[in-house]
Amino acid sequence: MTRGRVAWWLAAPALAAVAAACGGSGASPTGAVAPGSGGGQTTTSHNAGRDCLACHREFRVAGTVYRADGSTYPGATVRLTTAADGGGSVVLSVTADGSGNFYSSQSIAFGSGLYADVAGTADARRSMQAAFTSGACNSCHDASNRIRVD
Repeated sequence: MTRGRVAWWLAAPALAAVAAACGGSGASPTGAVAPGSGGGQTTTSHNAGRDCLACHREFRVAGTVYRADGSTYPGATVRLTTAADGGGSVVLSVTADGSGNFYSSQSIAFGSGLYADVAGTADARRSMQAAFTSGACNSCHDASNRIRVD
């Protein structure tokens, strides 16, 4: 019995380090609504700007929207479409939560590529001109290449 306790206590620092690497457990963000809903302005999540899919394997698309001044943008809308400039069919539409993060567990067929159209709450809009085939938005849009709207 003592051996089990010793082993647990020895493993605790390693488990804490793994949990801290993603800001906590592998569960959905704090206050998040049901998977696949994309967050919502009143919910909050964590680790804005980090590659969400590195920890949250249940997400199919996730990232962070920023304002021009560098602050996160709660309430911004991210749409994945089949054509550049927000045209074509809308495959997915999600709203950034209180931390500026957006995410969805909805299955997405990226095919040969989708396009992102991001709208702020004051009608500002940015569209990606290049198609992408991964929902790990923050893996490309890191600190030197943020999604900025307004």
